[in-house]
Amino acid sequence: MSAGAVDTAGTDRVAATRALGAAATLFALGGIAAAVLLDPTFSWATDALSDLGVRDRSALAFNWGLILGGVAGVGYAFGLRLSSSERGIAGTVRAAVLALAMVAMAGVGIFDLTEPLHGPAAIGFYTLITVAFAIDGLARRGTATGRVALAFAVLHVAVWATFVAGWWPVSGLALPELPGALTLAAWVWVFGPLPVLGPGLDSSGSRSGDAGTDGH
Repeated sequence: MSAGAVDTAGTDRVAATRALGAAATLFALGGIAAAVLLDPTFSWATDALSDLGVRDRSALAFNWGLILGGVAGVGYAFGLRLSSSERGIAGTVRAAVLALAMVAMAGVGIFDLTEPLHGPAAIGFYTLITVAFAIDGLARRGTATGRVALAFAVLHVAVWATFVAGWWPVSGLALPELPGALTLAAWVWVFGPLPVLGPGLDSSGSRSGDAGTDGH
């Protein structure tokens, strides 16, 4: 295979990976936003986001947004690994944890609040994205975006620690749940190793602008 064919294949893979990342976040956040708009009884102060998945007006948008987002997210995780410039296990572990997080996100939609597996799926999602941020941040700690990813992990732990400690002026889970969804979207679009809005990969497999700065 010629060098040009290899470059074209790599470029196509990167474009497909970015498209899957964009789709994952747009499906998930779009489904949540649509569900909130469809349910006039929803309260950010007293409800959990998952309440949207069991109410007649909002259930379809909420659950299918998470399911479709999770499916696209698994594809993004695998594409991220194939496009990664990292050597060793960092890229593989990051992609595996992210893929499991996306499976858990889809599980939140598949198993609604009335199902026994809903709780484990939700806890798994928030735990795994925190771990994914930490792994990515440590692997890319030599870059500004890597340090932001690490800060996301710390922020997410702080969100739940302060909520459990009773520092939030709300009784529902919706508001503390929201930062996880938003930081995941920010990571996929801007701060991750292959962001939707970021630079591409050069022919050596390193992202232009980050070459030689990743921690391996």
